[in-house]
Amino acid sequence: MAGIAVASTCLCVLAACTDDIKQLFHRGEQTVTVSALATELGYSKERPLVMGMNTSYAPLQYVNEDGSPSGYDVEFTKILMRRMGIPYTFAPNHWDKMSPGIIEGKYDMGLLVYSPYRKELTNYSNAVFRMYYQIVYRKEDYKEFDFRHLEGKTIAYMKSRPIGLMLKGAKAKDVPITDLSEAFEELSKGKYDGVICYRFQANYYVEQLHLERKLSADELSLEPREYCYASYNPKLIEAINTELRKMEEEGIVDEVYTQAIVSQFGTIKIPAWVWLLLVLLTFIFLVVFSINRYLLSKRLQIANARAEESTRMKSDFIKQISHEIRTPLNILSGFTQILTSPQAKLTEEEKANVSQQIMESTDRITGLVNKMLELSDVNSQTVLERDDKVTPLFIAQQAIMNTDIADKQHLTFELKEGPGAQQLFSTNLRSATRLLELQLDNAIKFTQPAEGHGLQVDPEKKEHVTLTVDESDGKVRFTIENSGSSILDKDAERIFEEFVQLDEYYNGTGIGLTVARSLARRLGGDVVLDTTCTDGVRFVTTLER
Repeated sequence: MAGIAVASTCLCVLAACTDDIKQLFHRGEQTVTVSALATELGYSKERPLVMGMNTSYAPLQYVNEDGSPSGYDVEFTKILMRRMGIPYTFAPNHWDKMSPGIIEGKYDMGLLVYSPYRKELTNYSNAVFRMYYQIVYRKEDYKEFDFRHLEGKTIAYMKSRPIGLMLKGAKAKDVPITDLSEAFEELSKGKYDGVICYRFQANYYVEQLHLERKLSADELSLEPREYCYASYNPKLIEAINTELRKMEEEGIVDEVYTQAIVSQFGTIKIPAWVWLLLVLLTFIFLVVFSINRYLLSKRLQIANARAEESTRMKSDFIKQISHEIRTPLNILSGFTQILTSPQAKLTEEEKANVSQQIMESTDRITGLVNKMLELSDVNSQTVLERDDKVTPLFIAQQAIMNTDIADKQHLTFELKEGPGAQQLFSTNLRSATRLLELQLDNAIKFTQPAEGHGLQVDPEKKEHVTLTVDESDGKVRFTIENSGSSILDKDAERIFEEFVQLDEYYNGTGIGLTVARSLARRLGGDVVLDTTCTDGVRFVTTLER
């Protein structure tokens, strides 16, 4: 009730005269020196930026016993606004009013989970961090929660369209809620079979309500959600993105959110052998990365102007590779628990599906390790032996089979044969096939929606990829074209540099094209971006006959 009272006060103040707003601002803790940026955006001490906040989103944002805005989000926003020189005030409100208030412009901004359903209604900043789901249940009801059979179970969840649709699809009795504190109390009394929320919320409320003996939590294999600033003002979001990048490089994001982020991972149950595998992979990565750094220091002179950019890309690479490894490890952990659980009685079809998922996750980890090993050799000047007599068409067919590109549901694929496609030539079959695989994997990735934005594939509108095999100027030529956004001329060479990713919302390591070009050049050829292509992207690979 305290949160609703404060929210009502804030809304009344916003509707009142500027003197009242000024008084509200001066009741805050921070004194901000008004910057030119604030003036340009239309904010002043008389008209401060209004930050909408959810009173029931502890520990990120809530109203404390004194009626003051509190939480990690509040502290982080204070730092952000002080750095940007923008006067601000907080307007606490209930979730049902706070979210629409941001979209309708009643608040200047707020922190929201990115939703593709709202992307046309508001502007989102880059993600501050990612949030993961858990299901909380009573220990006396389940030793381990069986998420495969939800039909008839009553599941409460913080209002979320994707979760609601998933529960309806599983024929569960879904109960949207806005007050997690009340929901956990009711769960402990048996009103629900489970409550779905984010990890940090589960840990916080279980501890605050002293329900550790009654309640337990398990991870859900659902895509994490991006937590972003949202505003009707695109210029404000653009300015926030600029400052967020600086704060991330300075470590301020991690410094403020450390406890909340750590709490998200505090209850992951991973078998010992999975941890051993993770340690081994991390060790291999560190060795390979160290070797690569040594080779770079011997062969390259990095200009001072690019030093900061290089550091950022390597930092992003380490974060991305950690995310790439963690995803299949979570899948391995989840299915291993199912297979080793005495209570789990699986049909043969379910066992086959679980085995397939484990194999795919293992292959994904193996692929990442292989890429890192390939990266250590990317600057080698050694010419590859060309002892294999094959046709260009055969190389293309091997790459197509290894990537399964012809079977991808989100795109149509076409292989075209030109003059010279079936003429034998000498090359290194393994390396030639590999460099094509890397480019086809790149085409597959960039013809599907970015995972960070959770967009759905439109089955009526498929993207397309074409691989043409022919001969040009006495050289074997492979041309790979895919639909989608073109690459700017200024990035035509930059995309071949190590760790570079032009779009942060796509998963990947940023080394595929680097390795592909290295292999091609060691075979007496090259890989280039055709900048004359304006309808999609076209890469041309040439190899010596």
